[in-house]
Amino acid sequence: MLELSLSWLGLGPVAASPWLLLLLVGASWILAHVLAWTYTSYNNSLRLRCFPQPPKRNWFLGHLGLVPPTEQGLSKVTQLVTNYPQGYLMWMGPIIPLVIFCHPDLIRTFASASAAIAPKNVVFYNFLKPWLGDGLLLSAGDKWSSHRRMLTPAFHFNILKPYMKIFTKSADIMHDEDGKGLSDEDIRAEADTFMFEGHDTTASGLSWVLYNLAKHPEYQERCRQEVQELLKDRESKEIEWDDLAQLPFLTMCIKESLRLHPPVTVISRSCTQDITLPDGRVIPKGVICLISIFGTHHNPYVWPDPEVYDPLRFKPENIKGRSPLAFIPFSAGPRNCIGQTFAMTEMKVVLALTLLRFRILPDEEEPCRKPELILRAEGGLWLRMELLSTGQQ
Repeated sequence: MLELSLSWLGLGPVAASPWLLLLLVGASWILAHVLAWTYTSYNNSLRLRCFPQPPKRNWFLGHLGLVPPTEQGLSKVTQLVTNYPQGYLMWMGPIIPLVIFCHPDLIRTFASASAAIAPKNVVFYNFLKPWLGDGLLLSAGDKWSSHRRMLTPAFHFNILKPYMKIFTKSADIMHDEDGKGLSDEDIRAEADTFMFEGHDTTASGLSWVLYNLAKHPEYQERCRQEVQELLKDRESKEIEWDDLAQLPFLTMCIKESLRLHPPVTVISRSCTQDITLPDGRVIPKGVICLISIFGTHHNPYVWPDPEVYDPLRFKPENIKGRSPLAFIPFSAGPRNCIGQTFAMTEMKVVLALTLLRFRILPDEEEPCRKPELILRAEGGLWLRMELLSTGQQ
């Protein structure tokens, strides 16, 4: 029988069995991977020292729990962005780093990177897969590229104009160049994705717009007058597509609300290779990066007085010179929101018709923001509505 020397373990020759050999091979494989992972983690920690970081809670937890999903957590984000306006490093426990970006200059690197170089990170999104399937939000690689290419024409404004014909036109164009369409499973996954991304996010955005206009009646009244002037001597049952361009102040109010209360507060990306930032710093391959939409929108070095609701920030003359990546409620780059035109259109129409019929008043209690998957208000966002007289409708 074959004998195996284990003198390196302080043991004499023993009979080698297949199970013992398998155990040794398995142990060696695990040890090699642990050593490689330990080396990579240590090397990454050295390379990431160029990024500032807030004090850790302790060596074991790192920064876990420092930014809870509460009103206090959002206040902490605002404080961190003020202290580290470009971005900062945080640790999930002792060994998992997160690089958080909150400035357009650094976000541009990821916005310009391909989806293959900076894909969505599975740690932050894969728990949604049993619900949403492998749709645009969660898919990657060639599947994502193919689906994005097929679905994008369905959200072009020329398709959105004739709402009654949208389904037939979308069906005609949802085929790849080779005539291959979406499978039943793919259609279900994309439908679930659009229901989640298009319903909850838009509802959150609308709720916060109404809240902000309730808190600022002077802006609310100006929006109402704009809508009334637009529909003067016309039926108020519907607003045509071409009318939306004639509601500039209402549009500014929506955008400012999306800046102050973005429905999605953060998105994650994973580096599939080393990524060099404009200032020369390098993010090692495999590191998770977070683009803080909330942090960017509340960055005092990007937006003066960021906590103030001021729709005039979005006047054409005030937009000049400002980075387009300073305002990213629909994400940015190749994986931005495919339905952002549809969402903005929906919000404009709903808001215009609501203000035409009702005066929105704030509740007595201030809401506590709760950033989960979507930015909500703890216990709901409560407002009061006052029916306007017939002459004002």
